[in-house]
Amino acid sequence: MFSLDENKRIKRKVGKRWDKSRPISYDFADNVPEQSRQRIRQALAVWERETCLSFVENGPDVDRLEFFDGGGCSSFVGKTGGTQGISISTPGCDFIGIIAHEIGHALGTFHEQARPDQSRHIAIHYNNIPLTRWNNFQPVNEDQAETFRLPYDPGSVMHYGPYGFASDQYNPTISTLDINWQSTIGQRIGPSFLDILSINKAYFCSEKCSKPLINCLHGGYPNPNKCLECKCPHGFSGKLCELVQPSTCGGTLKLSKNKIKISSPSHPNLFPSNIDCIWLLKAPPGGHIFFQFSSENFYYSCEDTCDKSFIELKTGPDFRITGYRFCCSVAPKNIFRSSSSEMIVIHSGQGPSSEGFLAYIWSDLDWEKKPNSIKETTLEPTTLKINKEKETATETIEPPTTTTGTTENFIENTTEGKEIVFSSTTTPTELKTTPTTQINNCLNCDNWSHWEECTQICGGCGKIKRKRICNKTTSINCQTEEKRICNQNACPAGTNFLFSNGEFHLLWKGCCFGLFPNKIDSNLTECGPLENNENIFMKILSSLLTSQDGRKNNRSEKMRKGEH
Repeated sequence: MFSLDENKRIKRKVGKRWDKSRPISYDFADNVPEQSRQRIRQALAVWERETCLSFVENGPDVDRLEFFDGGGCSSFVGKTGGTQGISISTPGCDFIGIIAHEIGHALGTFHEQARPDQSRHIAIHYNNIPLTRWNNFQPVNEDQAETFRLPYDPGSVMHYGPYGFASDQYNPTISTLDINWQSTIGQRIGPSFLDILSINKAYFCSEKCSKPLINCLHGGYPNPNKCLECKCPHGFSGKLCELVQPSTCGGTLKLSKNKIKISSPSHPNLFPSNIDCIWLLKAPPGGHIFFQFSSENFYYSCEDTCDKSFIELKTGPDFRITGYRFCCSVAPKNIFRSSSSEMIVIHSGQGPSSEGFLAYIWSDLDWEKKPNSIKETTLEPTTLKINKEKETATETIEPPTTTTGTTENFIENTTEGKEIVFSSTTTPTELKTTPTTQINNCLNCDNWSHWEECTQICGGCGKIKRKRICNKTTSINCQTEEKRICNQNACPAGTNFLFSNGEFHLLWKGCCFGLFPNKIDSNLTECGPLENNENIFMKILSSLLTSQDGRKNNRSEKMRKGEH
């Protein structure tokens, strides 16, 4: 959203704009180490490469960005005028994705979860958020924001993760209404396709290209830096976004009613690190793609946000939106159906190696058999041709069978990207479309230990923990350590900080910073996320019962500051 002093409604999260006709000047404070400077330069290069904006280090302009270590990750939203600080602390904030997030604020974008249409996509759990952080979650009013009619993007680098600012770190602060997006939110690898598109729209970058503009496919748009080429959503490539994005493995697959297998490289063995596979699945015109995970040997490195190693499904129809991402050890049980005749499947192997995935894919229609087929279409009914450059199809046109002893088409991945034909005779059990029962691998873990002593004596700052030992071979991804908040009684009046067991905590009114005192009775005050157990909606309502000017000023202050 851009500020209203420009007399127009601007972006889904953008404040006052910079002058795009000249590079944006920036410099570094003395307390920013060289390694962090290099990462900041890399993050700036991402925005420069993908938009019509540019940056110059130690530039001459009075209006400039200054990167400094302020003990956290924070930035003002949009251009403020004069020297404008962006805090990138080291360590903690000096990751390219986090830096790109803070630069996004400086260019004008607010948090994705604060869009006016928030309630259609996510639920905010305010009872698990300190009151001082509510402003980072509250939606911006429609008269203060412009979304450019772009869709909500769970994969935005400007979106908080599931547990952002959680008072209780074991319960989320954000839940996606479509549960399949829960592990997508919060990525800090870099700006998403829609993050970049929103900046290009906000700064009218398309003005660099003469009309008529080229027509891009699959949600792409003319590249403002190369007007005769399209910028394509993740998964697509080509001048018009007509091709699948090149990858080490993957390609374009035409599907029929015959179920075939698709898997990560080397499955069920560990896939190689730093290998991505991208498939464009196609059904006949008017048909749909179906995708069903196998629960057998499903595992990607487990994170709250799947942004390094994961399997991603883009079911359409809008391929600009980041897809459903899944990691950890439990395969989704539902069958995914494409909205159109295409689906994008992305295996990302940028994190630790693991087993990956195995799935079954098929269409609800068969391709029409053409009379004058080229040689490749005379393959045996049980073979499938895989080619990254050309589209080929299975020639099996009979309906699928579930009897044992049949021959199935099997897709094996290759790290060389060559054209390969496989035929595999198997004796599978009958495929069911009903959910399968998941095996509890954690039965091979020892009993939990006793809870250890709380690390702090008061204020809700401390943690208690307990541990257990699990078999590393048979108990993959089982929780081996559990922590809880403890000793939530407020510290004695006049206590300003705690320093014990190697921990340092600031206190406010006897409570750990970010918590609030709640008077239980005359002798007991406890610390929690809500002050005096006030009802969240009454708190918001009371804040609205101020003067019009006061309401504007309060909201303006909240909108000016963006935090990681």
